[in-house]
Amino acid sequence: MEQIRHINYKSDFILRERFRNASGDIVALPDVDFCIEYRTRHDHIFTASRTGGIYRNCAPDGDALLVIFKNHGLCEGNLCRELHLKLINNLMPDGLQNVYYPEKINVYLWHLTTDTDGVMECDALAAYTRGLPFTYKDFTPEQLQELKGEKGDPFTYEDFTAAQIEMLKRPATEAAKRADTAADKANEATKKVLNSAQELERISSKAVADCNTATQNANSATVGAKEATQNAQAATVNAQTEQALTEQTRLKLEDVADRAEQVAMPVPSGLRVEAPAPVTIGNRIPRYIEAKVLPFSALQNIIYQADGAAANIEPDGRIVPREPGSARVHVIPTCGTKYYKTVTLTVVAPRLRLSAPDRLRLDAKGNLRLT
Repeated sequence: MEQIRHINYKSDFILRERFRNASGDIVALPDVDFCIEYRTRHDHIFTASRTGGIYRNCAPDGDALLVIFKNHGLCEGNLCRELHLKLINNLMPDGLQNVYYPEKINVYLWHLTTDTDGVMECDALAAYTRGLPFTYKDFTPEQLQELKGEKGDPFTYEDFTAAQIEMLKRPATEAAKRADTAADKANEATKKVLNSAQELERISSKAVADCNTATQNANSATVGAKEATQNAQAATVNAQTEQALTEQTRLKLEDVADRAEQVAMPVPSGLRVEAPAPVTIGNRIPRYIEAKVLPFSALQNIIYQADGAAANIEPDGRIVPREPGSARVHVIPTCGTKYYKTVTLTVVAPRLRLSAPDRLRLDAKGNLRLT
């Protein structure tokens, strides 16, 4: 997941937009008129466009477009973009085909300081490349009937170029590749399980053989005092060896059980985070960031990353206030990092509490009470 970038909503800034086709490849700027509308959460719109070859609120930059947000007037919220292309298409009554690409981008306008310097990169999906062949979905039933000819003959391979045939085959080819990759991963996992089982069987067989050897040595110990002493010493050495092997076997079995338990746990599907209200420096009552991986039966492994000098976060989520201010904390589940969430903590200095406008609030012992 691409990290969300924050910009102060009153500041001017620049976005560098590049365009990608449906395959994810970067393509050149559209050689047609276009309009890009940006908005947050109200009806105010900031527009960048090209009309008759003249650019407004933007400028070409190689294969990219620099969108210049000067006095944009947008308020706080997620920045959303809608690209409107006017493509030449003789099948349309007026010769133009209007195509729209709405999308929410990873830019958030807020009241705090901008966390990104310079020009920010941003990609837009726009399959406007003229080299792309038409598909059945591009035509109406009437248009397809007209393309069949007077006899109404269906399409054959000879009606398409090699590139068009390859594109029509692409969905099936990609699905087959994904299936092959999944099968390879399944075979690899099966191989690892079989190898672990064989290793456990080898260790168990050796432990049984060592136990049988120890029993034979104990029976031989009855032949003479000297021989009994020697055999007893040998039995002690063998017993220690067996104990070490048994302990190794137990550790490996516990490791296999732990791995099996982790595999059996549900895959994380989300994260619930609750952060406390402002934290007061000097408050002896510990405050925590409460985080739960969803579903609750999933592995509850979470790490915290604090960004800012106002507070530190302990591994268990306990907040350690350091100085007045705010700090951003990233809450990340280790088994599903894509579900991470970011919260903002506010740290305040101790303040005297009042019971009335001109009277301090005291505790039961007559001591001053702080926030």
